[in-house]
Amino acid sequence: MKRFVMIGCGGFSRRYHVPTLKADKKLHWVGIFDPHPTDAVKELAHQTGAKLVDRIDLLPDADAALITTPHTLHAQHVDFALNKGWATMVDKPFVMHTKDALQLIEKAKNKKLLNAVGFNRRMDPGCLQARELIANGKIGKIRFIQTIQLGYEAAGWFLQPELGGGGAFTGRATHMADIIPWLLQKRPHRVRSRLRPGPTGMVDKGGFIDLEFDQLECQMTCIDQGLHMWDEIRIFGESGLIELRRPLNFPTGWAMQCISADGQTVVDQVAAHPGEGVITTNFLNALHQRATVACSFADALLSVEIIEAAFESAKKLHAHDAHAIELTKK
Repeated sequence: MKRFVMIGCGGFSRRYHVPTLKADKKLHWVGIFDPHPTDAVKELAHQTGAKLVDRIDLLPDADAALITTPHTLHAQHVDFALNKGWATMVDKPFVMHTKDALQLIEKAKNKKLLNAVGFNRRMDPGCLQARELIANGKIGKIRFIQTIQLGYEAAGWFLQPELGGGGAFTGRATHMADIIPWLLQKRPHRVRSRLRPGPTGMVDKGGFIDLEFDQLECQMTCIDQGLHMWDEIRIFGESGLIELRRPLNFPTGWAMQCISADGQTVVDQVAAHPGEGVITTNFLNALHQRATVACSFADALLSVEIIEAAFESAKKLHAHDAHAIELTKK
């Protein structure tokens, strides 16, 4: 029996993680940290017998922790859990800054603690099949990739810079920053971006990121408008195309189809997987059976580097905005 604590217990964690956690008979819930618990959180604490605390240092001792707090708090909360000697899983984004990521990776390594980041795309059957097709050369040499993510949260801490960190880049593009290099099994060597500023005192509205690999470019669009929570990836090779798309009525699953060079023949396809909690299950399996996690802290480092570089690139572009060419009306 593993003693377990939740650090943060908002609507996201109760939807995506809690059902899987509650179904695990090998877990003994001992604590929930939530400084502003809702009635739903109070009821969860009552159901599980977990001690509900409003200060993280009041949590009882445990073996493992799930961290689902606002983005900018991840680094300090992961550090707290590691200092306690707990196996730790944190929701994406891992952390906001590369320096924090490196310190936490090193600490987890030195303490020999199980660690994971909740990038659920790495467990998705469609994404896994796409990765295998690319590795096997099914669509030939990859020449161009395009990703589109539309819509973002309309209210709550997500829109506060001191908690959300950034808008759609931080909350959504971080998924693509992880999955594109993972699909290709390559590291980009250059990042360029343009950011759409948000209202004063609020996070940005997303924007556009270019990842440059050797003789390959990925153009990422991630804005807070359009079809809410739309996600798609198109990977163009010399002899085919792979399309990944999350149906709007699916919380996590992606449909995949591989199309031949004629643009019409479907040579492989995977239906979107309706299940939730796969990344939680993966962490629990590693906790109980010492299995391998889908995404460790070290695996998530590149996503932190890319998003941090995207924000830095956008700042530099904005500083030279006077060089942009204005098109006048005719």
